[in-house]
Amino acid sequence: MRKKLLPFVLSALLMGETVMAQTIEMIIGEQAFTIELLEHDAARAFADRLPMTLTFENFGSTERIAYLKQSLTIGSAPTSADPKVGDLAYYIPWGNICVFVKDFRHSEDLVPMGKMSFEATKALKESGNQPVTFRPVEKKQ
Repeated sequence: MRKKLLPFVLSALLMGETVMAQTIEMIIGEQAFTIELLEHDAARAFADRLPMTLTFENFGSTERIAYLKQSLTIGSAPTSADPKVGDLAYYIPWGNICVFVKDFRHSEDLVPMGKMSFEATKALKESGNQPVTFRPVEKKQ
């Protein structure tokens, strides 16, 4: 299996595409949305803590943020990003998860964590102070 997967991963890296590692779910009210996490230490550290319920707040008109109880282990994850709408990220100095609802400029100390669909981003943007739960995707048998 590794021999079959390795060429795909290498070609994706060489072509500048992002390799997604894991799919998780975000639950708001009765709706579930999938989020594709990136393949790096910080994203794995986040996924390892799931399930987790957070309350998001607006940070300006550009992002929604929620604070984690403990900071994430960054490891070899990238520590800067050019966030676009739907990007899930981790801001190192404040220890918060953020979701961009508008494109933003290049930012240091911002770890890209994953990508949300337009629908998921819109739901989070409109969620107010509702609890938002992140959980692993249940594997179908």
